[in-house]
Amino acid sequence: MKSLLLFALVSLLPAPPAAGQEVFVTRGAGSPEYSDKPQPGARPVHLPELNRAQPVTVPAVPVATAVGESRGAPEALPIYRRFSILAPEDDGSIVADTAVFEVRVAVEPELQLGEGHAIAIRIDGRPVGQRFTANEFMIPSEFWGADLPPANQRHRLDAAIVDRDGVILRQANPVTFQLRQARWSYPRPWPRPLPPVTPKPRGPDRDRVGGSSGLQAPPVER
Repeated sequence: MKSLLLFALVSLLPAPPAAGQEVFVTRGAGSPEYSDKPQPGARPVHLPELNRAQPVTVPAVPVATAVGESRGAPEALPIYRRFSILAPEDDGSIVADTAVFEVRVAVEPELQLGEGHAIAIRIDGRPVGQRFTANEFMIPSEFWGADLPPANQRHRLDAAIVDRDGVILRQANPVTFQLRQARWSYPRPWPRPLPPVTPKPRGPDRDRVGGSSGLQAPPVER
């Protein structure tokens, strides 16, 4: 009982003493006084060792997966490492009388046709209106309509890889080129007039000199 009372009184101190620090008790007028500093007539008190629990290692909690994600979910769509326009060349020129010209692109890895990927083209900001699935293709003449573009004009070509819903997966750097026409017009040469043909004399008229000059030979004396 006495030890329990002593422990309760020690627990009322402002702060617990550090490990190895002594506590002294002094008989006062009413009740004993406890202090960490020795006083005249004080005696040391040995306190029982405090209970110390060993740290418990808590296993890591796995992070919850995103909504709809599972181990059996399909892999993410492939990332195209390279996509560029090879032709027309940037700041170059092409000759096309009918405004139909070839476009060539480089794609790495290859287009995922099974996923509905394709190449979409814009010229001067206007979509061509056709999806291309090859690395080389022709711009159709229907794109220009009834009137061909003016000759020797500069145009801008944009290319992008899109999915089946038209979402852009990757864009290529745009190119600017000049569309030239090779139409040449020459004036039609008119035929030159041929010189008149003079008939040759026949029979006794052969003695006459050149009918074309109008001169006659003098008569012969007998």
